[in-house]
Amino acid sequence: MLKCKKFLVFANQIKDKDLIWSKTVVDYIRIKGADAELHISGKEDETDTLETDADVVIAMGGDGTMLRVAHILDKNDIPVIGVNLGTVGFLTEVTKSEIESMVDRLLIGDYSIEQRMMLTGTVITKDGETSHDALNDIVLARESALRLIALSLRVNGKLFDTIEADGIIFSTPTGSTGYNLSAGGPIVVPGTRLIVMTPISPYSLSKRSVVFGADDVLEIELLEKRKDADNKGLVAFDGAENYHMNVGDRVRISVSDNTTRLIKLDDSNVYEILKKKLG
Repeated sequence: MLKCKKFLVFANQIKDKDLIWSKTVVDYIRIKGADAELHISGKEDETDTLETDADVVIAMGGDGTMLRVAHILDKNDIPVIGVNLGTVGFLTEVTKSEIESMVDRLLIGDYSIEQRMMLTGTVITKDGETSHDALNDIVLARESALRLIALSLRVNGKLFDTIEADGIIFSTPTGSTGYNLSAGGPIVVPGTRLIVMTPISPYSLSKRSVVFGADDVLEIELLEKRKDADNKGLVAFDGAENYHMNVGDRVRISVSDNTTRLIKLDDSNVYEILKKKLG
């Protein structure tokens, strides 16, 4: 693989208080004779995109930090590796004790890259359309804390089901170990290309997760459940970009043309990782 010479260290100042670990990485990279730039996430002037000519981005934080990097890199085809400063960390490859080894291997090109599938979702309202990509999931959930919402799901233009629930998760294989797993959905091998749909607390014993193909186009519409209810929803992309939804609003979901490139140093398979992370 490419020998990395220019690094961007993406620091989460909530996870890395006083930026101790992020600065440690930057200092070690410079000691080794390579270029390192420090980007601090959460600053007031931070934009929604990140322009860089770095060979690699090192995300310092947890899975949320990795998702943030995937979003703001936009369509820049730059590989990302994460240092876990959080708890479980399915996306983060490296522990704090492995930082120097990580840098050494990146410098000599001793790593591999996984292409992770993303979803693209288009929110369609009377005011227009807005689209975003998601590495983990697109979630449509109730906005009211006390009422279910009713949703219709069409697959490739044909009605598939009507669901009453707290919401629905549409997950990538990467995101299958996130909210999808907590909601009772299946764990999927990251390298596959498919879409997992998992209802959140459905009002039915028969509603279960469904796996759709990578070529399927899904469209979810918020229905009027009760005349005396608000019937309002909220759609979120990787838990970040959030949009309010009213009755009749829709979200169209399909596999994105974009991917996220994750650097891998460990040759452990997904099942070994799951056993290590989940016990």
